[in-house]
Amino acid sequence: MHEYSFVNIPVVRRRGGTALKGDYRDVIHDRAADGWEFVQAIPFETDMHPHLDLVFTRKVEQ
Repeated sequence: MHEYSFVNIPVVRRRGGTALKGDYRDVIHDRAADGWEFVQAIPFETDMHPHLDLVFTRKVEQ
């Protein structure tokens, strides 16, 4: 069985376009060190508060 974790990274709108508020690579490295595996990034660009959700999974010991 697997468990999942989601990390929300806000998107900042600027005159020149959009940018992530934080560095997604740091989040992926930090989670990997804790045993999580990166699965997918899901963008929510048209949301009222645009953000990027990073999805992680790891196997649960039974």
